Amino acid sequence: MAPAFYHYWPVPRTDYSESMVPGRSLGWQRWLGGFLILAVLGLSVALVIFVVKANSKACKDGLLAEEECHGVTRLLELRLTQAWEGLLRNEVQAATCNKTLVTLLASLEMEKAQSQEWLAKGKELRGEIEELKHKLQNASVEVERLRKGTETSSKKKEVASASSLKALSPLVVSVHLLLAFVALLA
Repeated sequence: MAPAFYHYWPVPRTDYSESMVPGRSLGWQRWLGGFLILAVLGLSVALVIFVVKANSKACKDGLLAEEECHGVTRLLELRLTQAWEGLLRNEVQAATCNKTLVTLLASLEMEKAQSQEWLAKGKELRGEIEELKHKLQNASVEVERLRKGTETSSKKKEVASASSLKALSPLVVSVHLLLAFVALLA
């Protein structure tokens, strides 16, 4: 085998890049790596602290209290909604009752007016009845007077006048009763 011939060309010192300089090439990368490791460690510690606090009894109790508060809030909202619905129903019923009351009051006033008219009409009819009774009494007195007058006259006249009075008396009573009936109907 042939001997290996390795030849390195001399490189001038000025042609070296900074990355090829021994000792300088990893300096800033070490600092960056160290900083990243510290940052990861810091974030890990913060995460562990957060997890410990999140799983602590106080945090769990706070979460339970918040859930209970939400449940109570929902219950109160439901009750408030039901109360509003009940209030609206009651307002509708009150409006209906008020309309009915107004209608009943108007009907009552009409009935009062009509009863006043009937009372006035009844009073008028009572007056007419009293007047007719008075006329009937006057007619009865007149018939009695005529009857007594005819008794003193002769028997012939008595028989004639008695028959005419008997015929006249029912006629007068009938006329007066007819007038009273017509007055009651009017």
